Amino acid sequence: MRDAKGHEGATEGRVMTGGEIIVDHLIREGVTHVFGIPGHGDTALMDAFVDRREEIRLLPAMHEQNASHMADGFWRASGRVAAVVTSIGPGATNTLTGIATAFADSLPQLVITGGVHTYMTGRGVLQELDRHHSDNFPRMAEPVVKRWFSPSHVEQLPNMMEQAFNAMLDGRRGPVLLNVPQDVQAETARVTPADGRRRRTAARPHGDPDYIARAVALLSAAERPVILAGGGVITAGATAELREVAEFLGAPVTTSFMGKGAFPEDHELFACACGDLGSIPGNAMTRTADVILAVGCRFSDRITSSYRPGITFDIPRTKLIQVDLDGFEIGKNYPVEVGILGDARAVLAAIRDGLRARGRPRDHRATAQFRDLLARKVEWEEFLRPLRSADVQPMTASRVLVEARKALPRETIVVTDSSNPQNQVFNEFPVYEPRTHITPGGMSGIGFALPAAIGAKLARPEAPVCAIFGDGALLQTGTELATAAMLGAAAVFLVINNGGWGAIRNLQLNMFGEDREIITRFTTPDGAPWMADAAAMAISLGCAGERVTDPAEIGPAIARALASGRPYLIDAVSAIERPYSNMHVTGWWDITVPAYLGELRARYVRSRGF
Repeated sequence: MRDAKGHEGATEGRVMTGGEIIVDHLIREGVTHVFGIPGHGDTALMDAFVDRREEIRLLPAMHEQNASHMADGFWRASGRVAAVVTSIGPGATNTLTGIATAFADSLPQLVITGGVHTYMTGRGVLQELDRHHSDNFPRMAEPVVKRWFSPSHVEQLPNMMEQAFNAMLDGRRGPVLLNVPQDVQAETARVTPADGRRRRTAARPHGDPDYIARAVALLSAAERPVILAGGGVITAGATAELREVAEFLGAPVTTSFMGKGAFPEDHELFACACGDLGSIPGNAMTRTADVILAVGCRFSDRITSSYRPGITFDIPRTKLIQVDLDGFEIGKNYPVEVGILGDARAVLAAIRDGLRARGRPRDHRATAQFRDLLARKVEWEEFLRPLRSADVQPMTASRVLVEARKALPRETIVVTDSSNPQNQVFNEFPVYEPRTHITPGGMSGIGFALPAAIGAKLARPEAPVCAIFGDGALLQTGTELATAAMLGAAAVFLVINNGGWGAIRNLQLNMFGEDREIITRFTTPDGAPWMADAAAMAISLGCAGERVTDPAEIGPAIARALASGRPYLIDAVSAIERPYSNMHVTGWWDITVPAYLGELRARYVRSRGF
């Protein structure tokens, strides 16, 4: 172990600054990448990385929100924690959307912000928020972190770092904030570095055996069992156990946004997605199930068709077995027949063993449910065919995805954003392995994909990474193309460029009428259409780029991008006018209609599940 100045020496009783304590602990926890922006509030902390550059990488971002998204993508692609370092004031507050994204999707991330000197706290120094409470940023972050720490003495840091990792990684995971006053970063203490892993357990909660036995009995007796896999399956590394249970039961499997990738989508039991923008087979299987085993899934409005009965789910007629690491989620949105508190991998393994002890695997190919599944899949393919095969210019997003899937290797990590790209990739772009689909499920933030793809590529440089997002997202966080160029993060950035907020345009027109669209199409002052030259933007920031207008050129462009070894943006000019801009709605989503729209409002009220 090196001492505080990078020299080999004893590991006990070392004199270290607060910044050195933090950096040393990150290294001992196995953190290899830290994303951030330097400022006056984190200068002493940043300096502590200088002598440890061979052991941990401190990497730049152009905006603190995106630093958080990079750390997020890093975790989702690899399962390894990355950290974020920012200054005080706006440097800290800029991280909030990124932190909230990780919090909503239950992902660990350590965010370290600079704080006001302890001896100046409350004076309203530059960038201090002090009207309600001195140095008040941690209270802004409080709703979106599992825990926050703000040391007043350097001696507190070793214990706080241990507790921070414990909080991040224990139970339902999530981000943690460490707000470090500037003097605490710079002052010294004699500390004895310890193994923080001895302050937490890696044991998995296995679930109550009696409840597991009840679940096994229900599943064994079911005629139309279905499994709904959420993000908890991927986080727990439970994909093998999920497949074993599904194959034993002959149960169709559908996934949430966060669960996509938990089950191979070319498996004959894969039922495709469910929910408001889910699939025909996905919604049919969940709606007609007699027992549903839901694992690590919180039943958001998106995958439940806003809880409207009989569209995606028919609970409680369908008996629900819900497995979750967080007891708050069990029964939160639907009543359960059996609620099991435990780790997805441990519980699925116990259910698998219980099923095997009771009998033989079901011959699912002989069941009416499987025949129904196959028929629904054929119906779904026919439903998708017109937009997926359309040979039009501007091209459809569906056609872009078809050509991209053919050109990208099977193991490609696909990263999506909010709106049409996120929803259509969820439904129309198959993935086959865990951690190869990355999306902001709970927060669904526009601008996530590009920085998250950089993080994913840095985490897994050997894997192809392709971010798929719209021009609206590019215009929010596209400056991170400069970061990709500087870091040599050779991801493919596939922009579905339709000159506006296409998903919201369709929503306004489809729900409110032909004359009620507002500010969803990008225009010049005289009302003419305006479209960003995304490829030129990428080139100006040091990446490679090209514009594609013919769908037949998507595949060759991706081949060029993969062969280039550089960050490469493909600007795919796409349709914003209906019908070629439409998505494939099979469920229902509760988007409110103003009362003054008369019959449209009445129809909406009649449709609500509440």
